[in-house]
Amino acid sequence: MNRQHVSALVLLDLSAAFDTIDHTILLNRLKSTFGISDSAFSMVSSYLCNRSQSVAVHHEYSPTLSLLRGVPQGSVLGPLLFSLYTTPLSNILADSSVQFHFYADDTQLYVSFSSSESSQSLAKLSSILDLVHSWFCANRLAVNPSKTEYLLIGTNQQRSKVMNSSVCFQNLSLIPTDSVRNLGVIFDANLDFKKHISSICRSSFF
Repeated sequence: MNRQHVSALVLLDLSAAFDTIDHTILLNRLKSTFGISDSAFSMVSSYLCNRSQSVAVHHEYSPTLSLLRGVPQGSVLGPLLFSLYTTPLSNILADSSVQFHFYADDTQLYVSFSSSESSQSLAKLSSILDLVHSWFCANRLAVNPSKTEYLLIGTNQQRSKVMNSSVCFQNLSLIPTDSVRNLGVIFDANLDFKKHISSICRSSFF
């Protein structure tokens, strides 16, 4: 904003991300990418594999099924294993002009540009979104384009110069929203935190 640029921020929505991690892909990735082997690899493999689940309703139990996907939720290792699982995606994005932040299953992509470069920059963001979608699908992770949020950040003057602010994601046109919740913090198009922080402070006293 200080450079008179506008930023397009996209927050991807993943469905049951921790539950869809493929054990075979994860273990191969831990071995080939991160060099985990021997007893350490055996411990992680034992932690993930040979788990099962069933559903209980009024003391009636469903048949037990083996779990071939997912990491135990609420565990310390869950977010770490998910981050290791998605590391190859960061290597792909590092070669693009789009910036990114990963926090466990929260994936954020953003690009900053001058108003004169908005068409090219948003087209590039759209192509990267489709590339990311393809990577997630190939790695058994489900992205919801319809629940993905998109925010255009900048001054009112700079945003008004962007003639077409929509972003295409899997043939779905994303339109900028007024605000998004990002890791518990509300972002709006002006990055005006004051009113949000004051409302939080007021609610904490009552």
